[in-house]
Amino acid sequence: MQITVKPFENSFAAEIGGIDIQNSVNKQQFKIIHESFLKHKVLIFRNQPLDDEAHQNFGMLFGELDGHINKSTRHKALPSVQVFSNVKPNGETTGVHPEKGTQVWHTDKSYTATPSLTTILRSPEIARVGGDTLFADMTRAYDTLSENMKTDIENLFAVHDWVRSREKSNERAATPDEIKAAPPVKHPIVRTHPETGKKSLYIGNHSSHILGMKLKEGETILADLEAHATKQDLIYRHKWQIDDVLMWDNRCTMHCVEPYDAAKEKRSVHRVVVKGDAPV
Repeated sequence: MQITVKPFENSFAAEIGGIDIQNSVNKQQFKIIHESFLKHKVLIFRNQPLDDEAHQNFGMLFGELDGHINKSTRHKALPSVQVFSNVKPNGETTGVHPEKGTQVWHTDKSYTATPSLTTILRSPEIARVGGDTLFADMTRAYDTLSENMKTDIENLFAVHDWVRSREKSNERAATPDEIKAAPPVKHPIVRTHPETGKKSLYIGNHSSHILGMKLKEGETILADLEAHATKQDLIYRHKWQIDDVLMWDNRCTMHCVEPYDAAKEKRSVHRVVVKGDAPV
C-alpha cells in the first residue's frame, strides 16, 4: 500500500493512511511517519485494530518505552502498556473517569527528569458523546506571545511535581512509592525541541510553581500562559473512532480529555509512552 499523509485543514494534525500497523512497519514507512510526526505534532491512524503486543512494538520503533508511575493502570502481562478504562470485567461502567488528571491540560510525564517523547494511544471502546481529546500547539503558542513576554519568561524554570499535580486535579493523593519514584524536577518554561530546534512553551498541570518566584506570582504567570496556549485557534480536537491510533509529540504539545458521562458511556484507551530526554 502507498502511505499517505493528509493534513487537517486549519489544524496542525495529520491523518496517516495506507498502512497496517498490526503487521509491522517497514523502514520507508517509518521514515514518512517520523517526518510527518515532526511536522504535524499529532498523527491519526484510522481503522487499526491492534492487539497490545503490536501496539507495544509500534511504540518501540520510536525509542525506549517508559512505564507509568501509577502501577494500578499497567497491563498485567505487558507493563509498558497502560489501560485507562471505566468498564468493569462484567461490562458495567465504574461510573467514574479513570485518572482525573487526564481531563486537565498537561504534557505526559513532565514530572520526571526525562519526560515523554511521544504517547501512542488506541481506542478499543469510545464514548458516544464527549470524551474528545484536545491538543494545544505549544510551538505556535510561544510564537504568538508578545516579544516582551518572550523576554520575561526566556530564562524561567517551572517545578513539575507529581504530588502537586494530583492535588490540582482533585485526584487521590500520591502514594509514598510514587513520591519516591518521582521527586519534583525543574524544566525550562521555554523548551527547545531537540530535533526541530523550534521553541515551545513547556507547562501544564504538572507544573507547580516557578523557581525563585513568589508562589502566587508564579502560579499567575503559569495560568496566563496556559490560557494563551489553549485559545481556540491553537487547538486540534480529536473525535475518536473505534480502533483509532493516535500519537503526539509531548515536547511541543499539551492535551486533555473532554468530559463525558462516565456512568452511561463506556470508554477504554490503551497507551504506550516513549521515553524522551531532559528539556533544554
